[in-house]
Amino acid sequence: MRLIATSLFLIALAVTFSKVTASPARPEIPTTIYDPNPSHIWNRLYAALLIREDRHGTQVGADSLDPPLWPETEHLLAGSSHQQALRVLDEFLRTHAENLIQDPIKRALLQHDLWAVFDWSVEQFSSIDRPQYAKPQYGKEKKELQVRLAEVLRRLALTPEAVKSLPDNYAQALALGAFAREYDPANPERPFLPPDLFDPHGPWAGITPSPEFAGLGVAKMHIFNLSGRSSFLVFVKLPGGHKATMDYFQALWNFPQPWVQETNSDQAAVNPALPSFPAGTQVALVRRMNLFDNQGNLVSANITESVQIRVYHTITTTAERFFSGTLADTIKNSGQDFYEFKLSRPLLFSAKNGGLRAVARDEREFATFQTKGGDPIEGTEPSARPDSINEAPLELQRCVWCHSGGGVRSLNSREALLRPNRMQMEPGNSDYASIYWGDSSAIDWKQNHYDWGLLNGYWKASSHPQ
Repeated sequence: MRLIATSLFLIALAVTFSKVTASPARPEIPTTIYDPNPSHIWNRLYAALLIREDRHGTQVGADSLDPPLWPETEHLLAGSSHQQALRVLDEFLRTHAENLIQDPIKRALLQHDLWAVFDWSVEQFSSIDRPQYAKPQYGKEKKELQVRLAEVLRRLALTPEAVKSLPDNYAQALALGAFAREYDPANPERPFLPPDLFDPHGPWAGITPSPEFAGLGVAKMHIFNLSGRSSFLVFVKLPGGHKATMDYFQALWNFPQPWVQETNSDQAAVNPALPSFPAGTQVALVRRMNLFDNQGNLVSANITESVQIRVYHTITTTAERFFSGTLADTIKNSGQDFYEFKLSRPLLFSAKNGGLRAVARDEREFATFQTKGGDPIEGTEPSARPDSINEAPLELQRCVWCHSGGGVRSLNSREALLRPNRMQMEPGNSDYASIYWGDSSAIDWKQNHYDWGLLNGYWKASSHPQ
């Protein structure tokens, strides 16, 4: 399925936008993400769809990687937030505001952000197992939002050449010397960005999925949670460097009994007796942006959205998914130090630090990864989930939710290193590119996913609000 050919963009279409039902005005949230003028339509569109306020009036999502939207969120589908979203989308389309900014980086970021909102609208559902929290199905409201978003997304799409020309912001961050370059055990709170992470001849080794069992790649839940809009790469570095890391991968592949029967189940589980790597091992999870071009092709971009690094200062005997005491206690039991770098739009647009920023130790953000569906801002979660950003967990503590075990028991990608997967091997060509292990699993999966098919359906039907 492809976008309508470029020539069709030039065909004059008689489009009459629907009148939005009057409703109480919702105050606009000012932002200057895309232009110094907060009244610029790109800023107002971003604010209307991606910025919210918690119960104390604190902004949420002003420069977040992902919109503060959950599967059961009513925001953008009900009341004034829905009407405002339609109004600003109609204005954007009516005035052809896509022409106001030609910077390919800004166009790529806005496309990626609005794409996330579109996919969320497809997956949004009403709670059926908790009747007291049940919501309307919002079928009409979803379509009203989707047809507008689909057309804006189509207009923002870059040419294949423009996508390829997007900057390698990780390389920019390194060139600018924005961050420390290595882990300092004497100063473990100092964030660092490895200069050789993407060097195929360097100390890091990327885990590649076996073609026969690639599925969602080596970071399945991350790809699934983002519906394939980002790709994920996993790297490991043992203290002995690249050879030591590859030797360890081979030792896991040669382990005589990599799988055991899960307790009280007939399912297979990874053997907890797998040999672990030594203290000083580092693991990195890199999230890279996917886009679609104006030919309708899903493509990988050079933009790094986040880098999460775990350093094993101690190899503990903590079991997989073991929690005890506070999150700080669980982190201590895991023997790990956690670091994260995130993409910042203002930094990227101003060519500062390669657009990356280190997540602070005291930084808090509502989690959208691996959540149960309730919206903490709307208070639809029946548990004691926070409804204020100041009550949310510390962001750097959240990684331990899925990586609480000691040593290899916290490496969730270890399954890709075990039989019957293929043994990890170096490519035969010594001149391979720096990201030779680029994982296409997310794009392959997205091609066959319903939300991508629906978006293509709107494009093929030339669906516009009538």
